[in-house]
Amino acid sequence: MKLNLIHYPLNSLGPDERIGVWFQGCSIHCNGCMSKHTWNPNEGFEFNVDEVMRSISYHNSKFITISGGEPFEQSEELYKLLKALKKSDYEVLVYSGFHYEYLKNNYFYILDLIDVLIDGPFDNSQKTNLSSKGSNNQQMIILSNKTTLTQRYSQWAQKMQENLQIIQADNQMYILGITQHNIKEMVNDTI
Repeated sequence: MKLNLIHYPLNSLGPDERIGVWFQGCSIHCNGCMSKHTWNPNEGFEFNVDEVMRSISYHNSKFITISGGEPFEQSEELYKLLKALKKSDYEVLVYSGFHYEYLKNNYFYILDLIDVLIDGPFDNSQKTNLSSKGSNNQQMIILSNKTTLTQRYSQWAQKMQENLQIIQADNQMYILGITQHNIKEMVNDTI
């Protein structure tokens, strides 16, 4: 699979201290996207599932956020990774630019392995300042029947944007988290 980044600790993009996994490659190309560096499918780093599982096993967290790029554009690799994560009892949140109905119709077997989904493309005209999503059209869908998820994720989803991380990895600077729209515009103007 092609990945852009694996990072721990991730203190945004989900409740609790998490491990972030960013897939490389996205054909959706949302206007105003903060992750344009993940669009080109020919960039990034090649991993197999065992390498990813080894990498994340070093960290003291059972919470994973998968984003991108667009994870579902590498559906076979995403499926294999999610199977391994479930087998090892990780709780998984996935961000996708595709709508839930499309995913349900085409990737129902992958959705069965995801605890929480944030769906829909980033829409720069639908501003929000919630920490869980980049634009107001996106929705959070609890897919797992774990009893603690609904309350925990509902509380997190209502938090205001406050927690960005700026890290350096592989000689690049990354902004991790959901940024306010005016910050997106300033950053995009400088890229």
